Amino acid sequence: MIRAKFVLDQKKRIESFYLTGHAEYAESGKDIYCSAASAITQTVIGTLTEIIEAGQDFVYLNEVGEIECQILDYDNLSQDKKIATQTLMLSAYIGLKQIEMIDGQKFLSIEKVEEY
Repeated sequence: MIRAKFVLDQKKRIESFYLTGHAEYAESGKDIYCSAASAITQTVIGTLTEIIEAGQDFVYLNEVGEIECQILDYDNLSQDKKIATQTLMLSAYIGLKQIEMIDGQKFLSIEKVEEY
């Protein structure tokens, strides 16, 4: 099962997401749930690299069986970049929730927590 954790900051913005595991729907490379989760999160990370600075504004990890993305400080971003970043992070959550709702709960577990 893929386990996804989304962490919210004090202003209820998604500050980070972390995915680990394998859906076990099919063998590696042919698993539609893993492919979908990976496509959503990697698209968000890739788009963030076009908008804000990796290593300065956010950090990420993209390895087999593990994807992580963390916004370091929303308040250091310009208003336009802040809005775009918040929207992208929320889209990762919404995209994965949609997969979970379409019979995905057997293969994907999503947790949303407030850690502050």
